[in-house]
Parts: sequence; structure tokens; C-alpha cells
Amino acid sequence: MSRATLLAALTAAGAAAVGAPSPHAAARPPAPVRGDTGTPAVTLLYQNFPNPFPTAQSQATCIWFDLSRTTSVSLTVHDVRGHLVRRLMPTATTPQLLAPGRYGRAAPTADAGCDPNFTWDGRADDGSVVPRGVYLIRLRAGGVQSIKKAVFQGP
Repeated sequence: MSRATLLAALTAAGAAAVGAPSPHAAARPPAPVRGDTGTPAVTLLYQNFPNPFPTAQSQATCIWFDLSRTTSVSLTVHDVRGHLVRRLMPTATTPQLLAPGRYGRAAPTADAGCDPNFTWDGRADDGSVVPRGVYLIRLRAGGVQSIKKAVFQGP
């Protein structure tokens, strides 16, 4: 997807996508149902947490998402101009094709915690720490694109 297309999608979603923090920005994503091991009904990107980050308790932000079917997955971080900052997946340790399921949690049926493979620590692909500001976490999977705002407060 081109930068222009990404920016158009953000504009269509409204200024809230990159504007002032929403009153729900610090909320954790909804917890999965305890013991729920079924296939998710929809492909969904949850709001990252903590947000803003880093915090005294966590140096990275957790990214949770659900996949309703086996599909190619791209999880990336962009600046507000649409430039790619960090490719979280696919990587050498996380394949591009993923089975249906819940990702990012400490365990597939957990209602808390974070899988270190699905975190962002405020670093770019080259290992440098990015400037403080608003960043966009983008999930592309099976024809679905979802974007969430992340606020990086710096080291």
C-alpha cells in the first residue's frame, strides 16, 4: 500500500486517528473469554497497551490481534506521514502465513500478558530509538487493514 493510500485511509477514518489522545487510549484491549480456544469470528487489531509508553512497568507496548482464517500477515509501525518505521512481521522468527487464532497474548488462552514477538519498544528497523510522538500500528491480514494509534514518550 502506498503512503498516499495509507494517508487517505487515515483521513477517511477521521482526525481522531492522529489527533488528541482519546479518553479510551489508556484502556487495555478487551480480555478474551477465559478458556476460549475457538477460532475468532473476525480478524481484529486491538488497541496496543500500555499507551502511551514506555511506562515505569513496561518499556514496550503490547500488540494483540485475532485472525479468523489462515492468511498472510503484515504488522508494521509507521510515522504519521506514512513512512515505514518498523516491520514487526513477517520476520525471521515470525512467519508471514499464520493460522486462525489469537496473537500477542502471553499464551493463546490468556487474558493478560504479552508475547515478546508482538511488542514494539520504540525502535526503528535499524535499531535507533525513534523521536517522541504518535505512531501508527498497521495490521494487514486477509483483506483486512486496521490501524491503531500508539504514543511513544521516548526513553
